Amino acid sequence: MKKRHLLLAAAAAWIGAAVPAAYASAGYPSAPVTIVVPFAAGQTGDIIARLIGKELAERLKQPFVVDNRGGGGRIGTAYVAKARADGYTLLLTSTGPYAIAPALYPRTMQYDPVRDFTGIAEVATTPQIIAVSPKSGINTFADLVKQAQKSDLSYGSAGNGSTQHLTMELLKKELNFPLVHVPFKGSSESKTQVMSGMIPVTSDSLPAIYTNIKAGQMKAIAVVDKQRSAYLPDVPTLAESGFPALSTVAFFGLVAPKNTPKDVVAVLNKNLMKIARTPDFQQKMKELAMTPALEKSPEQFTAYLTEEVTRWKKIVQDSNVKVEDY
Repeated sequence: MKKRHLLLAAAAAWIGAAVPAAYASAGYPSAPVTIVVPFAAGQTGDIIARLIGKELAERLKQPFVVDNRGGGGRIGTAYVAKARADGYTLLLTSTGPYAIAPALYPRTMQYDPVRDFTGIAEVATTPQIIAVSPKSGINTFADLVKQAQKSDLSYGSAGNGSTQHLTMELLKKELNFPLVHVPFKGSSESKTQVMSGMIPVTSDSLPAIYTNIKAGQMKAIAVVDKQRSAYLPDVPTLAESGFPALSTVAFFGLVAPKNTPKDVVAVLNKNLMKIARTPDFQQKMKELAMTPALEKSPEQFTAYLTEEVTRWKKIVQDSNVKVEDY
C-alpha cells in the first residue's frame, strides 16, 4: 500500500510539472514574456532584444520585457538555463556567452549550451574585421603580413579569450610568425588605442568599429569571412587573401530552455520571420551594421548552435588561450 501511495505521489508530481508547459502552449502567450539579455544596457545584444521585443509585443498582444543580467554573459545565460521551459523566459544570446565561454571556463561553467537550450531563431550576424591605425603605415592585408615578418607586430583586443583575441590568434597560427597580444578591458579601450596609433592593429566586430572606419579613424583591411560585407564592399575577405578556412562570424539569436513546447517555439519563430521582412527591421539592422539572419527554422538554428559550440571549442583549444577559471 505504501509503495502504491509513493507511485501515485510521483505520478502526481510529474503531471504537476508537465501541466504548466502544456497550458503555456495553448493561446501562447497569455502573460508577459521576459527576454533575458546577458549584457549591459545599450550594447548590440540589448538593442536587438528591445527591437524584437517591441515587435513581438505588438504582434502577440503581450508585453515582452527585457531583463539585463550582466556578468560577461554567463550570469544571465545560467539564469535562463534553470528557468521553467514554458516560453515565458527567453534568452537573447550571442557567440561569446553561448559558444566560446563554455570552452574557456569548463570548471566553473553553470550551463551546457547543447544540453540546456533549444534554438528559436537566429536574428542577425556580423563578421570580425581586421582594422589598423591610419598611423601604422599599413594599407592592405599584404602590408600587415610584411610588417609582421620584419618585427613583432602588436594587436589590441577586447580582452583575453574574447572573439577579437581568438580571431587574431587563429590568424597568428596561420601566418606562423609572431603577433603580440595586448588585451584591454573592452572594445572601446582597444579601438581608442588603435585610433591614437599606440597599437597598430585590432580585430573587432563590424558594429563596434563601423562608424570609426567610415570616419577615417581606423582602416579596415580584411573581413574575416568567406564573403565580403555589404557595409564594406571594397574590403577583401581573408579568403581572398589566401586564408579560406578563417571565418569568425558572430551570431545573435533567441533561445529558450530545453524542452520548451515546440508549438511555443514555432509561434515565436513564425513571428520573428515576419518581423525580419519588414522595412523597419531591415532599416534598424542597417543602422547597427548588422546582417539580418531570420531564415533558419528552430531545428536548423538548434543544429547550427551545436555546430558553433563544437567549432569554437576547437578554436579555443587550437589557440591555446587560457583564462582564470574560478
